[in-house]
Amino acid sequence: MFSGSVIRKLAHSEEVFAANETYFGLTLKVIGDVDIDAMADAFDALLQSHPIFAGHLEKADDGRHHIVAEDTMHPGMWIVDENTSESAISGMRLDQGQSLLNLRLKVGSEQSELTLFAHHSLADGHHVFGLFEELLSLYTDVVTTGDTGPVAAQPAPEPLESLLEQRGVAKQERSGLERLFPAAFAYDLPAPAKPILPSNPDEIQAIPVAGIRLTEQETSDLVELGRANEVSLNSLVAAAILLAEWELRNTPHIPIPYFYPVDLRYHLTPPVGATESTLPLGLASYLAEIGPETELVDLARGVVDAFRSDLSEGLIQQSSLHFQLQYEGSLPGLPPFVMCTDVGWIPGLRTPEGLQLSDVCGEFYFAPRAPIDLYTCVTFAGQLVIEHHSNLPAPEKSLEGIHSLLCEAPAEDSWFTE
Repeated sequence: MFSGSVIRKLAHSEEVFAANETYFGLTLKVIGDVDIDAMADAFDALLQSHPIFAGHLEKADDGRHHIVAEDTMHPGMWIVDENTSESAISGMRLDQGQSLLNLRLKVGSEQSELTLFAHHSLADGHHVFGLFEELLSLYTDVVTTGDTGPVAAQPAPEPLESLLEQRGVAKQERSGLERLFPAAFAYDLPAPAKPILPSNPDEIQAIPVAGIRLTEQETSDLVELGRANEVSLNSLVAAAILLAEWELRNTPHIPIPYFYPVDLRYHLTPPVGATESTLPLGLASYLAEIGPETELVDLARGVVDAFRSDLSEGLIQQSSLHFQLQYEGSLPGLPPFVMCTDVGWIPGLRTPEGLQLSDVCGEFYFAPRAPIDLYTCVTFAGQLVIEHHSNLPAPEKSLEGIHSLLCEAPAEDSWFTE
């Protein structure tokens, strides 16, 4: 049946990402020399600390995937430099049947890149960042002391279903999607754009991505705008994305359904640690009814009010028990939806002297059997970064409008309040 010892079957919340062979990659760009041997030792120690990631996935006869302990050693870190051949690079493939965590080091003359790829069935963005934080701390120990110190194996992260059951969170009659019902089958919808999918849709592909970055001052001004109006930075970003999408769609009478995952680590009691769960996520929704006079802050306030209401009623906490988190494109009868995931603020990370983190970016890899279209945002070194991941045409098209809206809003708000 299985090539190794079965650790456990994937839960339903995890299974959907195995079906699409989804990986999330977080890249940290660094300035300074990277000690390759020390980084390799740190990565080995990380796998010892989180042994579940040293395994792989196998499909059972019932079609469900299992996490299986690997009988052979993990292949280790991938290293790419100017002398690496194309054939060697093409061999550095993400494969859930081989590994669930991979580390790639691209060595450059002025800047190097470290990318940690984690299978999305076992880790969301917060989880991946927690692993990266641990990796760099281990690396710092090796560089400064010559050793990682004792490494204790951590328990396997639990699925969302277990977390909710342990905390008495039960499935309610409502999912939270009822807010979108007024738009269901109510409009003569234009045909959605169809991407040109690769000739082999079962092969894992990198999803095209475009991004923008606000300066520290622009980001600070935006945070102050949110504080003055009692809305979050996340809701301001959501409002800008929705306004830009509304402009591009050229269907002003049709509202836009908006979805975003909510990190439940902070909303469950007791709280959940960064790497204690695989996908501790709820799903929140909002129906954006936009007109020519709609203001960014007002739209952000609508997003926040809906979030607070659904959270207080416990809808978001149990939302994932109603449906899967799988991305399947537009929902039947609804206008094409917008989705954005907020990674949050990335704090300073522990690094040895002479190594400086200069940038961060994310990427998704999976077998694209459906249209992919989602935004991500993260704040690093005081700068807001927004990325658009999409295999639809021109993913960069909406970003110019988003950037303008976010940079102009603080000045406009200041002018109106004087």
